Amino acid sequence: MVRWITRALAIFVVVAIALIVLDFAELLVPVDANGRASMASTIPACNGRAYAEGFTYKIREPERGDIVAIHAARGPDGAIAPDRDANDLVLALRVAAEPGDQIVGRDGAVFVNGIKLDDIDTPPFPQVDVGGEQYFVLGDNRTAAIDSRTFGPVLQNAIFAKVFVVFWPLRDFTFRTDPESGVPPGPTRCD
Repeated sequence: MVRWITRALAIFVVVAIALIVLDFAELLVPVDANGRASMASTIPACNGRAYAEGFTYKIREPERGDIVAIHAARGPDGAIAPDRDANDLVLALRVAAEPGDQIVGRDGAVFVNGIKLDDIDTPPFPQVDVGGEQYFVLGDNRTAAIDSRTFGPVLQNAIFAKVFVVFWPLRDFTFRTDPESGVPPGPTRCD
């Protein structure tokens, strides 16, 4: 019995140390909804939690459809904006357009290079030509999201990890991070 407890404790300590090291090196990063509903229902509003990994973008660039983790800061006026030097806030948003793409919101949908992106209802927004080393990111909950429609395209160097698993609440645990067409987003407020 003592031997089993010792082994279990040793495994727990090793896993805890590994998670701390990976978190410190930004190779495994916890991402919280932080009272926002931008990615509902993919990442549940208010209390949803996910993990992002920093390996992928060391070998390739972000791609349309990826949920990316972005360093951001809150300005004196409360506005949130991507900031590669900030470490106090992490945004999780989906890449909708890549460098060189043209994106627009019209007729309740998003169009990238003239092709409808998905079936998520989206308020209209003006056409944006995405520049080099920039990405246009959107939340899956388009009516509540703070995203590139608010702060503009995100510089590639502000994107540091790819979300790969939603783990909280446990009932929503999934490795599937693609938007589910036609599924209404979860709550848009945190009470």
